[in-house]
Amino acid sequence: MMEVERSLTYHTVTLGPLTRSGLAQAEIPDEQASGTGEAPTSRSRVVEVPAGLPGERVTIAIEKPAPSARRRRARRQAPPRVWISAIHEASPLRVPAPCPVFGTCGGCQLQHMRYDAQLAWKREVVVSLLSEIGGFDALELREIVRATEPCDVPWHYRNHMRFSVNREGQPGLTARGSHRVLPLSSCPIAHERINTVLGVLARHVNPRPQVLVRCGAATGQVLMQPAPAPAVAEELSQAGIEVHTQAIEERLAGETFRIRPSSFFQTNTAQAEKMARLVIEGLLQERAAVSVGASSLGQSQALPAPAASERRPVLADAYCGVGTFALLLARYAARVYAIEESPSAIEDAQWNLRHVNNVEILKGKVEHLLPTLAGQLDGLVLDPPRAGCQEAVLEALLQHPVTRIVYVSCDPSTLARDLQVLCRRQTTYRLLSVQPLDMFPQTSHIECIAILERQA
Repeated sequence: MMEVERSLTYHTVTLGPLTRSGLAQAEIPDEQASGTGEAPTSRSRVVEVPAGLPGERVTIAIEKPAPSARRRRARRQAPPRVWISAIHEASPLRVPAPCPVFGTCGGCQLQHMRYDAQLAWKREVVVSLLSEIGGFDALELREIVRATEPCDVPWHYRNHMRFSVNREGQPGLTARGSHRVLPLSSCPIAHERINTVLGVLARHVNPRPQVLVRCGAATGQVLMQPAPAPAVAEELSQAGIEVHTQAIEERLAGETFRIRPSSFFQTNTAQAEKMARLVIEGLLQERAAVSVGASSLGQSQALPAPAASERRPVLADAYCGVGTFALLLARYAARVYAIEESPSAIEDAQWNLRHVNNVEILKGKVEHLLPTLAGQLDGLVLDPPRAGCQEAVLEALLQHPVTRIVYVSCDPSTLARDLQVLCRRQTTYRLLSVQPLDMFPQTSHIECIAILERQA
């Protein structure tokens, strides 16, 4: 088999700002022939550099992708592979990245950046998107967007990992922009119990294509799919891990939730505790004095009980998933409507809500069900997928305003788009605050909790 020659070029550059995906920008010359028989003209283009920081003087290597018949047929060009081959002047924000495949692996983008700088950068991304997409005044945003809520332990927090398996049966994560598996025996952002499992798997030949591992940070239970081979299960048992294959339980804010392989549950249990308090505090205002203090990893803390004399509100949890917010809100509400369309999620929500009698699960799309409810609601939790809310959902909230909305977003760009509709295109709502929450340290992902109030 003939080996394809690599096409490599090297450029010494000063790195520019980070993109919103956490990669540094670099401007390099782009030699283009003029097409008139004259000498080539020198232009420039911008490439994205993993593991770089603004202001650093570095040499980068750029490898052009090998020609592919499939890409030629599709008429698209794969992006070049870019990496730092030498650092000449490092940023004061740079720290050693603990992961040996950082910069190559697509899982993390910011391990090389001081954690306080990660938090500041994430806040600025939120401010920028709310200004550019949402149309909010930049000066006003300085007061509205709070400092990013940090993760108390920004390592070993992920309670859910999906490892790819290569042809040799080795588990790992995929390289950025490819399907190539990087074999691993440990991951610095994975929960320690998951790393114990990964270390055992790395000593065995595993079935392709993937291995899913979830754990309860508060319960210590571990879920694996596919079920491990007997030799692997025995080694895990000797390491103190009893493997579940159908479901595990996790505790959050004093409540117990069932998690199956297909269930959506926050991947950072400690930060999910903070999220629960922020959501309830934002939704109920003065109805419940809820501390936002963090609990320790694996030590779930119950939320305080509401005062008996309060008039309990009618609330809704839209895109309720397994019923996390619906269950936590039930103790404060006269009634909670939990809206979900996924049959699998509804099955989990029914189990999680089996002991409460003031939550009604509504099966269907939020855009279909919300218009029939909005007029009777005192408060609403919106927790949509990354794509944000459907236009019909936003229209329902404009036509039938709710007193208070807490919008939980995992993508600040779609959050900004939806807030522009609710607060700028029409002035039905006023944006009170946006709280970035660092649910995913060492990565460029940003969780936000926005609080909206109906205009008088």
